[in-house]
Amino acid sequence: MFSLLYQYCKFVQFYKMIIRIIVLLVFFNLSGCFLIPHVLYKIDVQQGNVVTDEMLDKLKVGMTKPQVRFVLGSPLIVDTFRDNRWDYVYIQREKGDLVEQKRLTIYFEDERLIRMENEQLYSLHPVESDTRDSRGAVEEADDQSEDL
Repeated sequence: MFSLLYQYCKFVQFYKMIIRIIVLLVFFNLSGCFLIPHVLYKIDVQQGNVVTDEMLDKLKVGMTKPQVRFVLGSPLIVDTFRDNRWDYVYIQREKGDLVEQKRLTIYFEDERLIRMENEQLYSLHPVESDTRDSRGAVEEADDQSEDL
């Protein structure tokens, strides 16, 4: 009789332990925020270089690298193999979801700005794009340099 009672107690203890482990696993999964991503709070994150239209308006073809760095700040990516290219990258996330992703690439030749490419790779709320084109600005600058 005692052996049956002893086995029953061990059996109950084993199931209590299993239930505790399952409850702990469920708790850790919920606290890890991967099962219910939009229910729990996530902070808004801005990463990279914020480049405004005013900053872009100040850029002129023929500017030196220190002048560009003064206007835009330090680039996020400077390619060690191609010293003539700077990349300014910006990513914004709200509640864990990608809202906006931009990339501005600046090209230099002989330590002078020759062209720039401004790309909006992703936007949750697209806006009408500006009709300005950096290549057009380069052509205008080339025309001006021919007049000199």
